[in-house]
Amino acid sequence: MQHLSAYLMELPDLPDAEARALYDRINAEIDDWLSRKGVADLSASETTFVSKTGGQAGRVWHAPFSNEQGDLREIILEEPTTDDHIFRTALRVVRTSLRVVVYLTLAARNVHSIIRPGFVVPRCPQIIHAIRALRPDWHLGDTKLGPVGVTQLSEEADGIALASNILSTRRTMPIVAVSVFDGEEPWDGLSGRIARDLSALATVVTLSEDASWSLTDEIGKRLSCYGGAVRLYWPPLRSGTDARVSGRVWTPERLDSMDWDGEGQERLRNQLRYTVMSAAALGVEPPFEIREIRTYRARMRVRTLEAQGQTAEEALELVHEFDKENDALREENKALQQVIAQMKGGFQAPQDARVGEVRDEDEESSDDNGREGPPEAGEIRFYKKRYSKPGYDVLIRRGDCGHDNWENSHTADKARKGLKRLEGRDDWQMLNHCASCTGGGVWRVRW
Repeated sequence: MQHLSAYLMELPDLPDAEARALYDRINAEIDDWLSRKGVADLSASETTFVSKTGGQAGRVWHAPFSNEQGDLREIILEEPTTDDHIFRTALRVVRTSLRVVVYLTLAARNVHSIIRPGFVVPRCPQIIHAIRALRPDWHLGDTKLGPVGVTQLSEEADGIALASNILSTRRTMPIVAVSVFDGEEPWDGLSGRIARDLSALATVVTLSEDASWSLTDEIGKRLSCYGGAVRLYWPPLRSGTDARVSGRVWTPERLDSMDWDGEGQERLRNQLRYTVMSAAALGVEPPFEIREIRTYRARMRVRTLEAQGQTAEEALELVHEFDKENDALREENKALQQVIAQMKGGFQAPQDARVGEVRDEDEESSDDNGREGPPEAGEIRFYKKRYSKPGYDVLIRRGDCGHDNWENSHTADKARKGLKRLEGRDDWQMLNHCASCTGGGVWRVRW
């Protein structure tokens, strides 16, 4: 079985009455979810149902626990898919005197034993959307999930705040930033679809041009996101003193190369889901309360038997109970070991062979937006005006345009300011403009 993803949403320090009320509301959402799946008997410990996927038979296991430790409801749902997989959703909801926790895992296995390559890219379960919508203050560790949907960052102060969040070692969730160019996202509605794909797994923001520039000023061009790019920021490592931020970037050029047949947006979403969900499968741990509540009755029986003396029959029954618990733990451990092996092997998101490999920000193309380092004395570089802002032009690095019609330019103040902003220096020896290029033109600079 392949462990695909894991979700954890928690609310600590709730008053007891409020926690019980929320637990009941969550259970009502679960009942509604199961009913829409086609499950008729919601109280049965095990039952079958007719799945909406191809009309095949699915199966549900249900186990409620309630004792002095708290309340626990476990739902395991298996459904067949159209590509010969069995898809498993395991949901646990916990209520204790300390907090309410929702823990969900996704996994898949083949219907038949077969050795063949393949990727299963799941989608966020509807029950996650429903439970998350109940309250705006769900957390994953130190990170607040925040409002459902996309956070729009439009001011320079927003970019500064985002930079602080990106570098924070207390952050527990990745951030996906979608930058705009000429006021538009790479694809219409992209950020909203990503936010729904990665609900409860990542924070999704859009960056205006002003916000992108202030973000660049704070963390540098190499880590920034602007001009229609999409970037994934992993949480920084908490160990040691190196707070280096890692992640993946999809530049505008790379997004264009993915869209040769109009399916580029779907490819990007699949890559993001696979990448983030695989990381969540390894990084999200089950809450300890699950086992505490599960084993409470057995532990109490052990203490009673120790005090009163045990018969062979009672001891055998207890052994069977613990053996059943160990079987479940072994299955969970096996799934996690598969994920660890997958991560050690360098998993990559599935993608069409014609799509360029998704690389880390340190592996970007050398002609991408001037990220290859400062110019050297005597070096000639070429730049193109992408758009204009009040006071300066926004320039990007490019190759030679191939023309031989260069003109001296002594009055191009906005281009000069844009060049200084891009490269961080203004000590060039010569600045020429191509009289043949249109659409903003091309600049040749000798440093």
